[in-house]
Amino acid sequence: MTSVVKKKSKVVIPAFASARAEAEWLDKNRKKLEADMRRRSEAGDTTTLAEALAQSATKEKAKLKPVTIRMRRDDLEGVRGLALKKGLPYQTYIKMLLREALRRARASR
Repeated sequence: MTSVVKKKSKVVIPAFASARAEAEWLDKNRKKLEADMRRRSEAGDTTTLAEALAQSATKEKAKLKPVTIRMRRDDLEGVRGLALKKGLPYQTYIKMLLREALRRARASR
């Protein structure tokens, strides 16, 4: 009788369109993520979340092009206030708003 050894695949976390989509994916994949963390711990992979995020941020930053825009003062104050409520840096929040608007515009074509 032959036994089949199931190879453990690495969990790949996709890019999410929204915080809600991310939360839903995390809930749906909780058991896989816990198993992956357990496997990594047993294998001695001690990369911390902070280290993994820093590596990811460095890769993402390489894809970005800095831009300068002129905004009305009241718009800037408004976006800063909204970003603060969400716990985000205001420039990140502006980038999120712009991406969402572009996604909607492309979808409506």
